[in-house]
Amino acid sequence: MFQALYKATRLIYGNPESNIGIVTLWTKPKELAQKIDSSKYCVLGPLYSAERGLDLLIRNLLANSQITVLLLTGVDFSKSGIVLKDFFEKGFFQGKTDTTEKPCWRVNSEYEGYIDLDIPEETLNLIRETVTLIKVPDLSTFDFSTITAPQKTREKFVFIKKEEQVKKYTGEYIGYVVRGKTVAEAWLKILDTILKFGKESGTHYDDMQKEIINLMSVISDEDPNNLIVPEFFPSDKQHVNEYIPRMTKDLPGGTTKSEYTYGSRMRSWFGIDQVNGAVEKLIREPVSRAVVISLWDTVKDLTLGGSPCLNHIWIRINNNKLFMTCIFRSHDMFEGYPENALALRVLQEEIRKLVEDGIKAKGEEINLRLGNLVILSQSAHIYDDSWERCQKIVNMYLPRYAGLLSEFDPRGNLIINTEDDEIVVEHTSTTRETLGIYKAKSAEQMRDVLVKENIISLVPHALDIGLELMKAEIAIKLNLHYTQDNKLELKPLKIENEPKEEIKLVVENNTSREDINLLKQSKNQLANILNNLKTR
Repeated sequence: MFQALYKATRLIYGNPESNIGIVTLWTKPKELAQKIDSSKYCVLGPLYSAERGLDLLIRNLLANSQITVLLLTGVDFSKSGIVLKDFFEKGFFQGKTDTTEKPCWRVNSEYEGYIDLDIPEETLNLIRETVTLIKVPDLSTFDFSTITAPQKTREKFVFIKKEEQVKKYTGEYIGYVVRGKTVAEAWLKILDTILKFGKESGTHYDDMQKEIINLMSVISDEDPNNLIVPEFFPSDKQHVNEYIPRMTKDLPGGTTKSEYTYGSRMRSWFGIDQVNGAVEKLIREPVSRAVVISLWDTVKDLTLGGSPCLNHIWIRINNNKLFMTCIFRSHDMFEGYPENALALRVLQEEIRKLVEDGIKAKGEEINLRLGNLVILSQSAHIYDDSWERCQKIVNMYLPRYAGLLSEFDPRGNLIINTEDDEIVVEHTSTTRETLGIYKAKSAEQMRDVLVKENIISLVPHALDIGLELMKAEIAIKLNLHYTQDNKLELKPLKIENEPKEEIKLVVENNTSREDINLLKQSKNQLANILNNLKTR
C-alpha cells in the first residue's frame, strides 16, 4: 500500500496492488480520477512546482518501491512536467538554487528543478533506472495494457526532509499594510512580515503554513509596460509573460469546462464580459463607486472544490487616476503573489487605456493616469516548504532593495526646530504645504501631541522623530544649537568679557581682620565659579 511521506492529503489513492502513479501537474486530481478506473493506478496527485515539489515527489517514490511507472498528464502551467521529464531523460548535476544559492541537485533542464543534497547521487540514479515515465495527453483514451515496467527493482528508502529553523516573533494576527513602489519591493516586505508575524497552523494540504489574515499591499509605481521581474522572483520573465494572458484574456483553464483561468471567470464564466462592462460604466459615469468585477460563483463555489482565489475587483477613478482594488480569499504569497500582482497591474493599465480612449471618443478631454494597485489578501500565507528559501531571499535582498529608512511617510513630514525654551514641530504635506504647527516644553509632551494627532504612519519615521525630539530637548537644556538630522555640537559656552584668573583684593586701612577674611573667602568662591563656567 502506498504511504506518502509528504502531501498525503493532496493525493488520490486507487488500487494498492498497482505499480502505477499518475502525475497530474496543474490539473485537479479529482477531475482526472473521475475519468479512469481506480483499479488501474495506485496513486494520483499534482506537481505544481519543480522548485518545491520535485524534491517531495522523489522522497515519496523512494519510500514506495512498488511504484515503477509514472504517467505524466495534465496542464503544465509552471513547466514542472518538462522538468520531471528532463530529470528522467537528461539527469541532474550538483549546483545551487538561483535565488538563495543553496547547494542542491539541479535537473538538466531549461527550467528550474531542485532536489536536496541529503539524497545521494546513486539513489537518484536508481530512481531513474527503476521508474518508467510516460507522457499521456489524454488519460481517458490511454491503453494501460501497453505499459512496460522496467526490469530493475529497488528497495525502500526513507529520506526525511530536514526541518527548517525560523526565528520566532509575536505580533498581530489580523491587519497589516505593506507599501512598495514596485511589486518586487512590496513582495520582499510581505515575506518579511509573514515570516515574523504570521501564525503557524495546519492546512487541508497536510502541511504547515505561516498566515496573516487581511494583509493589504499597495503598489504605487510599477510600470505595466516595463514590468520589473528581478532574479529573486520564483518565476522568471518568460513565465510571467506566459501567465499574464490567463489574467487578462478569456483563456480556458484546462482540459474540462469546469476548469478556468481568472481571465475566463471575468470575461465569459457568467455569460458576460465583466471587464468590458466595467469599462463601459466608467466611460458613462467616471465618478461611479459601483464598478465591480466578481469571480465568485455563488451557485458552485460554496459546494464544489477548486473555487478561485481571486474573488473581487473594484475600480475607482479619483483625481484623474484609476485605482484598482483586488481581493484574494486565499493567497500563496511566495509562489503566487508576484505573478498575480504583475498580471493585475497589466489588467489595470488595459482598463485605464480603454476608459481614457472611450471618454475622449465622446469629445471630452481627459488625461487619465494609473493610480495605486491595492491587493487585499484575506489569508496571506507561506507554506512551510518555502520558509527557509523566503528567509534567505529577505536577508539577501530586502536591505539593499527596499531602503526602509528612506521611505516617505504618506502622512507627511515633520520639521523640528527650537525657539527659546520650546520644541516646535511643523507638519508639512509631501508637497511641502504646511498642515499644522505644534509647540511643547519637552520631548515627552511633544510625543503625546503627535500620538494624539496620529500624523505618523511608519515605524522607522516614528523612531527617527523620537530621536530628534530628545536631541531638541537636550539642546534647549544645555543652551546648544539644534539642527534636525545633525549631531549636537557639545561646545563650551562662550563667556563675554572673560575675567582674568587673578582677582585682586583691595581693602581700606580701617577694615577689620574679620571682614578681610570674609572678603578672601568670597574671592576664592568667585574664582571657582568663573573657572567652572570656562570649562563648560
